[in-house]
Amino acid sequence: MKKACVLRWGAWGDLIMCSPLFKLLKKDGYHVTAHITKRAKDVLKGNPYIDEFIVYVDDTVPFDKLGAYWDDLSKQYDRFINLSGSIEEGLLAAPWQDIYNWKKEDRHKKLNVNYYDRTLELGGYPIKGRNGELYLTKDDEKIVRSRLKPYKDKFVILWSLSGSSYHKTYPFAEQVALRFLENHKDAQIICVGETLCYLLEWDHRRSFNASGAWSMRTTMALTKYVDLVIGPETGVMNAAGCFDTPKIVFLSHSSEENLTKYWKNCTALHGEAFCYPCHMLHYNRDSCPHDSITTAPLCMARIKPEDVYNAMEQVYQRKMRKAA
Repeated sequence: MKKACVLRWGAWGDLIMCSPLFKLLKKDGYHVTAHITKRAKDVLKGNPYIDEFIVYVDDTVPFDKLGAYWDDLSKQYDRFINLSGSIEEGLLAAPWQDIYNWKKEDRHKKLNVNYYDRTLELGGYPIKGRNGELYLTKDDEKIVRSRLKPYKDKFVILWSLSGSSYHKTYPFAEQVALRFLENHKDAQIICVGETLCYLLEWDHRRSFNASGAWSMRTTMALTKYVDLVIGPETGVMNAAGCFDTPKIVFLSHSSEENLTKYWKNCTALHGEAFCYPCHMLHYNRDSCPHDSITTAPLCMARIKPEDVYNAMEQVYQRKMRKAA
């Protein structure tokens, strides 16, 4: 049997973006291997189109020897798809690239390409319009039922508080959330994120704070079954993009074309900032314009709280009309 290997040493969202590749390779008759990081393996758990996993542990191969390692590895497969840097550096400019210093308009013309389309193209499939694929197991379903059992008959919102970069945090989340809870007695919010996101959580009797408490796999599985998912550009939102669940996403360095173009039931919000969309990776605050009042990145601070609230209200009213 022909053998194919997809190498993607990215984070959770990156694995969601490349997930359609595995089905396409399998349908073309390949024995499919996913070469991924330990942290991201949970994303592909249960995927029926993956025959084997190779898990890369950080620093197993020195950075200066990666090229040789990849060359040797590629000889073991009939098809070797290396997606390292396919989005970061490929469609998000890094500080060490010339394009990082281009005018925003010129950078936008070159990098305003859909992440999913580009990933499939690099994998040898020039197919457009695919979303991510997340396959839930029976254990996932059992855990989800347990997590949501206390909120039966509630309008459940899963709120992802922050992404992997500091420009992926919405500064008015608490303000909007508390207003919505006050106006809708049947609403329940579940706050999720990595451990440090507890700093962004708020106190309310109908807001459950789960940052750092649940696995990413559980959080991603929940995106299929809650009534609404809200958050910035994160792995959680990429997981929500796999399903028809209503979602509100706060865009920062990506455009709608880049990220949300094919997502169903999605409201993509962005601030009226001169720098948006920047298509840039930011590793420190110096490269990212900030709001003078909130000190938050301009793209986040300029997303109006009333726009977020109104988008939430629209989803809520649709749900109520459907239930009537």
